[in-house]
Amino acid sequence: MHRVFFLCLAFTTAIRAQWTSSHVHGSPEAPKPFIAEQMFASIPLQDALEMIAVPGAQRFVAVEKGGKIWSFKDAPDASAKDLLIDLKPEHPLLQYAYGIAFHPRWKENGHVFLCYAYGDKVPDGTKLSRFKLTQQEPPVLDPKSETVLLTWRSGGHNGASLQFGPDGMLYISTGDAEVPSPPDPLNTGQDISDLLSSILRIDVDHAENGKAYAIPADNPFLKTPKAMPEIWAFGFRNPWKISFDGKGRLWCGDVGWELWEMIHLVQRGGNHGWSAYEASQPIKPETQRPEPIIPPVAAHPHTEAASITGGYVYHGPRFPELSGAYIYGDYETGKIWALWHDGKQVTRREEIADTPHKIVTFGQSEDGEVYWMNWENSTRIYRLAPNPAVGKPSQFPRKLSATGLFSDTAAQTPSAGVLPFEIAEPMWQDGATATRYVALPEGKSIKTTSSGNPAKPNYKVEWPAESVLARTITWPATQQRIETQVLHFDGETWSGYSYRWNDQGTDAELVDADGEDFTVQKQPWRIHGRAECARCHNNWSSFALGFQPDQLVSIGGKKLSESPELFDGPFLDRLKNHLISSRDTKADLESRARSWLHANCAHCHRRHGGGSVPLMVNYDLLTAETMLIYEKPTRGDLGIKDPAVVHPLAPQRSILFHRVARTGSGHMPMIGARDPDPAGVRLLWDWISDLPTKNTPALSYTVEYDRKSRLSFEGAVALLEADKQVGGADPMRWFPTPSHLMMVINNDLLPPQPREASIKAAMASGDANITSLFERFLPPEQRVKTLGVNFDAKKLLAVQGDAKRGGELVNMSGKLATCLACHIVNGIGRDFGPDLSKAGARLTREQILESLHKPSKNIAKGYETWLVTLKDGSVQSGFVTHSDEGAITLKIPTGQSQTIKRDQIKNQQPQPVSLMPEGLLQSMTEQEAADIIAFLAGLR
Repeated sequence: MHRVFFLCLAFTTAIRAQWTSSHVHGSPEAPKPFIAEQMFASIPLQDALEMIAVPGAQRFVAVEKGGKIWSFKDAPDASAKDLLIDLKPEHPLLQYAYGIAFHPRWKENGHVFLCYAYGDKVPDGTKLSRFKLTQQEPPVLDPKSETVLLTWRSGGHNGASLQFGPDGMLYISTGDAEVPSPPDPLNTGQDISDLLSSILRIDVDHAENGKAYAIPADNPFLKTPKAMPEIWAFGFRNPWKISFDGKGRLWCGDVGWELWEMIHLVQRGGNHGWSAYEASQPIKPETQRPEPIIPPVAAHPHTEAASITGGYVYHGPRFPELSGAYIYGDYETGKIWALWHDGKQVTRREEIADTPHKIVTFGQSEDGEVYWMNWENSTRIYRLAPNPAVGKPSQFPRKLSATGLFSDTAAQTPSAGVLPFEIAEPMWQDGATATRYVALPEGKSIKTTSSGNPAKPNYKVEWPAESVLARTITWPATQQRIETQVLHFDGETWSGYSYRWNDQGTDAELVDADGEDFTVQKQPWRIHGRAECARCHNNWSSFALGFQPDQLVSIGGKKLSESPELFDGPFLDRLKNHLISSRDTKADLESRARSWLHANCAHCHRRHGGGSVPLMVNYDLLTAETMLIYEKPTRGDLGIKDPAVVHPLAPQRSILFHRVARTGSGHMPMIGARDPDPAGVRLLWDWISDLPTKNTPALSYTVEYDRKSRLSFEGAVALLEADKQVGGADPMRWFPTPSHLMMVINNDLLPPQPREASIKAAMASGDANITSLFERFLPPEQRVKTLGVNFDAKKLLAVQGDAKRGGELVNMSGKLATCLACHIVNGIGRDFGPDLSKAGARLTREQILESLHKPSKNIAKGYETWLVTLKDGSVQSGFVTHSDEGAITLKIPTGQSQTIKRDQIKNQQPQPVSLMPEGLLQSMTEQEAADIIAFLAGLR
C-alpha cells in the first residue's frame, strides 16, 4: 500500500531573500546555429504523431494517436482546425493512428490513405486503408468509405509511415512488430516471406488478383520464391518516418537497439541490415540473407541519440545555407542534424539545433520549410529559427565560485536566495551523500496551473528562465567533496553541468562535455557527460527529479507549508503519494521498496522514459500496474531457470533483483552508481519474498525458506561453520542458489573466515552471472576493472605496456587466444586474416588499437569481406585472393581456398564490416590492453 500524505498548505507572507548573484547563463558550448520557434500556437493538438502538407491546398494535416485527424491552414495566424476524420467510433480497438497520405490526384479521385494499429501482437492489427473524401475544403473523410488494402502484425515497432513516390506508387514502412528487446524475437528482419521490417511499394491505382491494389512490375522480389512481392527493401527495425526528396531518393530514419541510430537511403531490393546488424554492430549475423547489406548513410551512437526520427530534405526559402540538406532529429535527446549527400557519400553532417523536445515527427510545407512536433499530451509544432547567441563569446562560469550560487564556496555557504532542500529518498550514489539547493531568479516563482477534470486535473508547471538546481556530492568517511552538479533552465531547456572539486576542497572546475573518470578513495568514479545527464533529466521525468511534490520534505530548513514564496499556484497539490525513506524500518516493505525503485529507476523506467524494457516503477502507480509481477524478462535470463521480472516469494528467480544486485555489465541503474546499494538489495529481497502470489509455484525448496530468509540464512551459516571445521571446500553447497549465499554476505551474517572463503569460491566459479554478484565484496584494489565498450583511446595509449605479458595474453592459453583462430603470430595460429608476425613494422600503436577496437573502420587491403551469391542460391563469403575473367578464388573462414567459376556466380558484393569481431578489448583491463598493444607493436 502507498502511504498518502495530505498537505495543508498555508503559505506565510514572509518575503524570501532574492537571488541576485547568479552568473549561470547560456552554455559553455559554442551555440548551435538554430533554435526552436513555436508555430501554429493557436492549434490545439493531443498526442499527435504525424504532420503532412495536403498537396496543392496550403493546408497541414495532423494525426493524433487516438484516431482524430485534423487539418488547418498553412498560415502563421491559423487559429481553427477542422476534423478530417475520427477513426475511433468505427474502430473501438484502435490504439494508434500513424500515417496519412493524400493521393497525388486526390482532388480528382478523393482518395486518402491512412495507417493505424489495434492492440499488441494482433496478427492483422496494423492496417493500411483507403478512404474517400466527402468534401475538399476543408477536407472531410467518410469513415464508412474505408477499404482495407493491407494488414500486418501489430506490435511495439509498427513503422506505418506513408509516402507517395515521384513514380506515383505508395510506399509504406513496417517494423519488426515486437518489443524493444531481445532483438527481433520473430527473426523477421532478414525474412522477406512476410511484410515486416520492410519498405513496401504498391500501385493503388489498379487492382489485381482480388486485391484492392496491384504489384508494380518492377518490384524487386516479384519472382523470388516465397517472398512477399510488395517488398521494395527490407532489414529495418522500426523505420520511423520515410520521405522522398526532389531527386527521387527515399530517406528513412530507423530506430536502433543497443548502440546505434540509423539514417538510410533506401535502395530497390536493398538489405539494410536488421537484425543481422545494427549499423556496423553484428546482432544476428547468422540470419543474413544472400543480398549484401547496405550500410546506413549516417549512424549515431547512443551517447548522442537514442530514438531517431526521420525528416525531410530542406528546400525552403528561409535558410539557403540548408538547401539540399536532409534534416532529421532524435526523440530522446531533442537534437537536430543536417546531412548533405552527393549521391555517393555524405559530404557534410552537423548538429544544427539542440532542443528540449521529444521530436516525434517532422513535417514539410509545400514551399520546402521543415517543421517538427514535440510529443506530449498538448502537442506543439516548431520550426528552426536563427540562434541569436551565435558568434557571441560564452560567459558561462568555469569555476563553481563564479556561478554565484555560494557566498563562500569552500564552506558551501549558499548565497542569499539560494535555498537548501531535503528529499525523502535520495538515489544511491556508491555510498556518497549529497546536499541540494534550489535558486530562482530575483522575484520569480514556479508557476503551476491546472485544467481538465477537477477530480483528475492536468497540471502544467512552468519554471522561470534562469532557474538552477544544484547538488554537491561528498564522500562521507573523509568529507571529501567530489563534484557539484548544476541543472540550469534557460527558459527553453534544462541542461546539466558538473564541477569537479580540487584536492584542497576550495573550489571546483567545470568538467568537459564528455565527462570524466577518476578514483575517489580507491573507488572508481564517473562524472557523467552532459548527454548522459539528459537521459534521466528529461521531459517524462519532469527534468527536476528531486524537486517534486512526491520527494520534497523541506525547503530552506522549513516545512513545505512554511516555504517562502517559491510557488505560484498548486505546485504541491499535484501530490498523489509521497515517498518515504527506504531506510525507515518501521514503515511497510511495499512503500519502502517502491520508494527505492522510484528514486533509483523511475526516471527511465516510466511511460516514455527511455528505458528499453516494458516496465514502469514510478511511485504513483500501484504495484499491479508496474508490469513487474510475473512478467517475462526481455533482456536475457542471467542464467536463471524460469525467471520473471519479479517473481513473488522468489527473489532468486527475479531479474529485477539480480540487475540491482550485480556489478559490471547489466547492472542497473545503467547510469549512476557502479556498486549495488547493500540496504537496497536487502530491501528488495525482503519485499519480493513477502509479495502475495496468485498461485504458489512448485519450488525445489520451501516457500518458508524465502519468506523467513534471514532465519534460514542463519541456519545455513551454522552449517557453513560446521563445514569449515571438517574441511569442507564448497561454501555454496548449503544454499539453494548463489544469490542466497550473496545475501548472507550482504546482510553481514558471516564471520570473517567463512565470508572470505565464500567470496573466493564464488569468484572462482568463472560464471559471470555468479561473479557479478560477489565482486563488490572484494576490496576496490582487488576488483577487475575492464575497458568496456567506450574508453579513452589517448589515455590507454599513454599506459606503458609490457610486451612479454602481452604475448602471454595472445598465446594459446591466454585471454585473447581467439586471435590465433584467424591469425598467425610467430608461426602459431591459422592462416586466415593478416599475418601478425610483423604487425609492428606496418602499423603504428594507434593503428593497432583501432584495428582491435573498431576493426571495420579501416579494413586492410586484400582483407575486405566479399559476399558471393551463386546461381544455385548458395552463398560464400571470404577474402578474394585471385580474380580473372574465368573465376575468382576466395579464402573462406575455415582457412581454405575455394575457386568459383564466373558462370556460377549470380552476384558478388563487398561488405561494409570486417570479419574480425567488434569489442575484443572490452573485457580487458587497461593494463592488459596496453600489454597487447606493446606486444603487437614489437613484432617486427
